[in-house]
Amino acid sequence: MCRRIEKLHLLNVIKLIKNLIYIAIVIALIMSCSSPNKQDNDKVPYSQIKHEKKEQSIGINKDMIEVNKDVIEKYIVRHKWKMTVTESGLYYMIYSQTDGTEIGSGDEVEFSFKTSLMNGDVIYDSESTGNRKMRIDKNQEESGLNEGLKLLKKGEKAYFILPPHLAFGVAGDSYRIPPYSVLVYDIEVVDVKHSDVVDDNIVL
Repeated sequence: MCRRIEKLHLLNVIKLIKNLIYIAIVIALIMSCSSPNKQDNDKVPYSQIKHEKKEQSIGINKDMIEVNKDVIEKYIVRHKWKMTVTESGLYYMIYSQTDGTEIGSGDEVEFSFKTSLMNGDVIYDSESTGNRKMRIDKNQEESGLNEGLKLLKKGEKAYFILPPHLAFGVAGDSYRIPPYSVLVYDIEVVDVKHSDVVDDNIVL
């Protein structure tokens, strides 16, 4: 009889404890809902973060463009070149002109070249890699080089100076061209094939 009473008492105690725990959980939930959540208040919308980062990036790019412009113009003065600058920021000087074939969109252009850094270090050239070929406006190469070639004719020679945004950008080429490099090109157009005779299956 005593054991039965003790068992019933134990069950009542367990039931009471469960009820107390349940009540405590309910109170905690009510308190958490009614009180302000600091983390929620501290959250910043993604759109705002994206906008702020974009503005920071634009500001940095503008500063870098101005720095590059100053460095490029001093380089041009040292070399006594008479260069023209396009709206995109490409600097060019055609130092040997011809009456050769003009270059248009879709044409395949073969050219000899020398690519250097502003300190004079030669990165790539035709002697070590052979001539390059580009399909105008249909390639993934340097956009400034594509733009510059369209200004030339077959047989012409020119100097191009490409700021990073017209060359290999912030990353460089992950091989020889360092990040955010201004590149100097010495170009001679060797051959031009118009788009109507170019094989579209050729991968340049």
